[in-house]
Amino acid sequence: MALPIPSLQDVVRLTGPDVATTAANFRRHLRGAGPVWGYNPSKRLAKAVFSLEMVRDAAVESCGRIGHKLGRPHNAQVGGLIWDAATERGQFMCHDLSPRMLNLRSDIAIKVDPQFFFIEQGRPVIFYLQPRRGHVPGVDGLRVIATAIHSLFAIDELSAADLLLLDLSMPTGCNERAVVSYSFSDLPPLPTIDIERLFQRFVDAYDLVSAEGVERKPRRSRPAAERGDDLFGNPPAE
Repeated sequence: MALPIPSLQDVVRLTGPDVATTAANFRRHLRGAGPVWGYNPSKRLAKAVFSLEMVRDAAVESCGRIGHKLGRPHNAQVGGLIWDAATERGQFMCHDLSPRMLNLRSDIAIKVDPQFFFIEQGRPVIFYLQPRRGHVPGVDGLRVIATAIHSLFAIDELSAADLLLLDLSMPTGCNERAVVSYSFSDLPPLPTIDIERLFQRFVDAYDLVSAEGVERKPRRSRPAAERGDDLFGNPPAE
């Protein structure tokens, strides 16, 4: 059975300066049990916060009442920080963006999912949320993510689009999250050759670890609410 492909954020985070380092990181990733909760509640809230009139307490409460109990305080905190960032920019009509696949090889593709875009001062702005406190790429890694978004989404009618990458991680040495907003000016697209070399290191590491027969440790299942309920209504009947 083929090894699972990590998320874009994790591929970027796991890819080191050489294949050996990347393979070691990937082995560790596969042998971990994985989180029992995630940030789906706060990710799904973001569009509503940017497009609806909402008080901060409503954003916090909406994110903090569903999903795994261990994740609710973290999602609630992220919901409030999304509200803070949205309030500084204004209220917009937001348009959904369907995920697109970044093909590294015919059998290896990574989902890139910036969720939605809005129009600000006549220019489309693509929104991407980085909600984790830790286990996140640094600025160089965020630039890789921005480059992937630019190559897949800043095309056709969105060719002049800007980026709002909202990073809510906790900086090294700090005890609290920091809210940092990045645009394409802050994270300009990398040269194609640099991106190709980076992802080739991951592909080579993936092949190496696969050939070793390493298997992913079984993941802990998440509750149904974590996979998608209505944030503003009752969960659907099972």
